[in-house]
Amino acid sequence: MANMRISGITSGFDTDTMIKDLIKAESARVDKVKKQKQYSSWQQEGFREITNKLRALQTNFFDVLKPSQNFTSASSFAKYSYSVMSGGTSSSKVTVSANASFGNSSVEIDSITQLASKDQWIGNDSGARGIETNDINLATIKSLGSDFEFTLSIGNDAKLIKLTQAELVSVNTIGDLETAISGKISAAFGSDYASAVNANGQKLTFDIAGSEVKMMTYASNSASMSALFGTDSSQSSYSYKTKSIGELFGINSGDLTGLSINGKSISIDATDTIATMVEKFNKADVGVTLKYDSLKDSFVMDSKNEGSINNISVQDGSVAESFLSKLFAPTAELVAADGSVSGITRNIGRNAVLSINGTSIVQSNNTFTMDGLTLTLKETSNDKIKVAVNQDTTAIIDNIKNFVKEYNDLVDFVNGKLTEKKDYDYEPLTDEEKEALTEDEVKKWEEKAKAGMLRGSSELTSLLSEFRNAIIESVDGAGLTMSQIGIGSTSYLDRGKLTVDETKLKTALENNYDDVVALFSKESSISYDNSANRSTRSKENGIANRIADILKDYTRTTRDASGNKGKLIMKAGIENDISQFSNEFQKKITGYDDRISDLLDYISDREEYYYTMFSKMESALSQMQSQSASLMSQLGSN
Repeated sequence: MANMRISGITSGFDTDTMIKDLIKAESARVDKVKKQKQYSSWQQEGFREITNKLRALQTNFFDVLKPSQNFTSASSFAKYSYSVMSGGTSSSKVTVSANASFGNSSVEIDSITQLASKDQWIGNDSGARGIETNDINLATIKSLGSDFEFTLSIGNDAKLIKLTQAELVSVNTIGDLETAISGKISAAFGSDYASAVNANGQKLTFDIAGSEVKMMTYASNSASMSALFGTDSSQSSYSYKTKSIGELFGINSGDLTGLSINGKSISIDATDTIATMVEKFNKADVGVTLKYDSLKDSFVMDSKNEGSINNISVQDGSVAESFLSKLFAPTAELVAADGSVSGITRNIGRNAVLSINGTSIVQSNNTFTMDGLTLTLKETSNDKIKVAVNQDTTAIIDNIKNFVKEYNDLVDFVNGKLTEKKDYDYEPLTDEEKEALTEDEVKKWEEKAKAGMLRGSSELTSLLSEFRNAIIESVDGAGLTMSQIGIGSTSYLDRGKLTVDETKLKTALENNYDDVVALFSKESSISYDNSANRSTRSKENGIANRIADILKDYTRTTRDASGNKGKLIMKAGIENDISQFSNEFQKKITGYDDRISDLLDYISDREEYYYTMFSKMESALSQMQSQSASLMSQLGSN
């Protein structure tokens, strides 16, 4: 208790011990409820463990995201061995894959004349990268009254570039100035950098691929920079990264109104940077991708898909032609009146041309599917290529065996929980009992106390019964049963576990492949949500879809028309779902918490009551002693 009590002074009683003994029976009631709560928590954990195993089976063999293992789909049976041969040796000029509808077959590719390609436009030097001066007046440079100089930075290195007044005397043309500066750059950085400066009309361009070039004012002498640029501000060859396409290519917003490629509009703004413009191009649904190659200082535009039908279309005289000309061909015509493209490098998109089994074939893509066989052309070939496809029954059988093993492990685990005997000599430990034991002793005790906690569960009994019925009952229209393909239980003692006769299964796959696929993957036209016709759906469903339905019935976290989730989810919940805090066991556990709280309040009240009674007794005894002493005093005085 929170209050300090001093009792038993008059009576000499050990009041605290007496009160503890009085409320022992009430404390025992608390311990009993705590044990019930702990046992319910264990049961909840036990059901969740089984739920997780069911969900693992669902994920491994009934998940649409895993087509090669998803038995509800014919794709899980589409396992083949492939042979691609040319001239008696294996060929890499074609790769193949087949779907479940193809079966065992072969085709002969007589020749591959041409591969499909994408339309590609490779632009000329765009002039975006680099440092370009204003038109240079040599007389102005010569009349500076000082040396012509600036600091040049290439990559991480910076050097002073200087032409003395004496050296400027022999500079009479822009070409002379280019040669003089180039010589200074070679002397400062090495001959590999001589091409960092180039004359263009009356201008100079400073640039080199792969490195940022900067020109900066040297000390306080800004006259040289001003003579070149009209300002003494530093210049960078990478300034294109922050400049707008309007600044770089002389484009204004009006130039972009009505921009259309392949007959589809695209929205670009003159204030966009190159990076923003490229991003807009690639996100727009116009059938092209655009990129800027900073090393070549040029743009590249590709059609998104192969084949001549997907070639890029830009009309002569259109807004798009004018705009693209500034990016791709600043000094040449881009689109001619007949729609052809000139002045740049163009690799026009072409179709794949080949012959299969004596028939000429044209495909717009190098990868195409024909009668369930997917071919990917890698190289042209004048030699015949024979493609043979055979069902890989070994891989199919292995997949089925893997499913049966995991299914059996699950059935075995659930059966173990259903038949596990309970040892009534072991109950959940109280906190005091745990303190008296070692950690290992507590662990061993609780293992025995948990035994049989799911014994006879109606939910688990129903689950196994539904599994057995799903496998035993025939599938409408399948033509085969599980026992006919070698899968079933050999004995009642197996408690629903399955065995696989590999020889029988292999024979069924080789002779009745379609029926085996249907037996597993056939799907009813009645939806899972149609609860009124679940019996009919089950009869029409293949084995895999039946089991998938059962797994949903017990573990789904979505609600049905009645607002219910899966049976085990409703019973025990699962982590990372709202059912974790809202399920049958959680309600029971919360009820136990409420009872424990009420009992503790009751015990506190009774304890207070007993202390009050003993306190009153002590007061009464004290008064009696006082009266007795007074009486004895009076008698003694007479």
